[in-house]
Amino acid sequence: MPIAYDATRLFLGPLSLTPRGIDRVDLAYMRHFFQDSDEDCCALLPTAWGIRSFPRERVLRGLARLEELWAENRRPDEDEVWVRLKQRLQGEAGVMHRRRGNAFALAARMTSLLKATGIGFGDDVVTSLKPGTVYINVGQIGLAFPILLRWLDRRRDVRPLFMLHDVIPLETPEYVAASAVKGHAAMVDQTARRAAGLIVTTGTAQTAIEAELTRRGAPALPTLTLPLPIPAIFREPADPDPALAGVPYFVVCGAIEPRKNHLLLLEVWKRLHRRLGAATPHLVIAGAMGWQGRHIADRLRRSGELAPYLHLVNGLSTPALKRLISGASALLMPSFIEGFGLPVVEAAAVGTPVVASDIPAHREVAHPATVFVDPIDGPGWEAAVLRLADGSGAPGRLSADFATFTWGEYFATLSTFCRTIEAGSCRS
Repeated sequence: MPIAYDATRLFLGPLSLTPRGIDRVDLAYMRHFFQDSDEDCCALLPTAWGIRSFPRERVLRGLARLEELWAENRRPDEDEVWVRLKQRLQGEAGVMHRRRGNAFALAARMTSLLKATGIGFGDDVVTSLKPGTVYINVGQIGLAFPILLRWLDRRRDVRPLFMLHDVIPLETPEYVAASAVKGHAAMVDQTARRAAGLIVTTGTAQTAIEAELTRRGAPALPTLTLPLPIPAIFREPADPDPALAGVPYFVVCGAIEPRKNHLLLLEVWKRLHRRLGAATPHLVIAGAMGWQGRHIADRLRRSGELAPYLHLVNGLSTPALKRLISGASALLMPSFIEGFGLPVVEAAAVGTPVVASDIPAHREVAHPATVFVDPIDGPGWEAAVLRLADGSGAPGRLSADFATFTWGEYFATLSTFCRTIEAGSCRS
């Protein structure tokens, strides 16, 4: 089965110091198709000469360099962000955050990726793809910029398979930038117009996406609803840091943006501090800056007496993130809306209690022992944190047999679906 994989998002990966959730999914897909699979694969990238295809060996060199730049697999004791955070948790006061690299540093990272892959023109996508190729787009950048998909008009035999993670900007535009609303509208428009099949991560997301497609008059698409597996390291035993054994802390993970509801936790921690004083537990907020994230970060930095208990971090490696979550009193996830909510699954997999907002996506993917609280119920969140902080309401470490679905099983299911897409009729 010939596969053409859209590599645009990962090609731009060096512009981020560390990957976000969608980047990690994109990377897992590319590792599968170009490293583990024997399918006939090429990668597609936009260039000054149009969309071009590039061979497996160049893709693998690029992926290896990107993983070096992201340093995703370094041990926690080699992760300077983790080392600094641990020092703060052990007594050094203040909110910390790892800032983005400057323009020169980011340009150097992009240059190093190009050096690893080698400079080349690639092949014209219209003339080089084999008949009946399945075109897979997980990173969504091409969907948001329709000009990048115009080549499909000249190759009606190609079978486009798109992943839509959610349509949150269309459901709740008040939580995102206007550009995100426009971009997601374009994604759904392109899916309605071009897709031969669709991949989604939850039934919740599928319902919302199908409603948007129906509004555009699109026919029902073959759809694979398949939850995302957690990284393999989260299926290994929990490894809390012994140095933090006597330090009570909670963790919230995800982009720092309004829909994640960080400011609710700030108000909760203010009340906790009035009640507990020096016994206030720490709150670690791990995530990259999203829309209006700097406003939220500024509120946290101006928290006065709370400063020793609030820690804003970005850039943790996956092993360090696992160690952080493993030692937490609980993971907190007060989001107003989610398409999936991977941190609640990762935390439960290492046995860490979870308090999550009572929203459909969390209900669908979370561990049965998850404590659900309405995202606007401040007193409810305060009570849940208090019970977990003093141990009176802790459910204990969660079972280790949660979230056992592996990437191998995931891609076996995906492969079957891809073959049904390949066997479909050409687009009209």
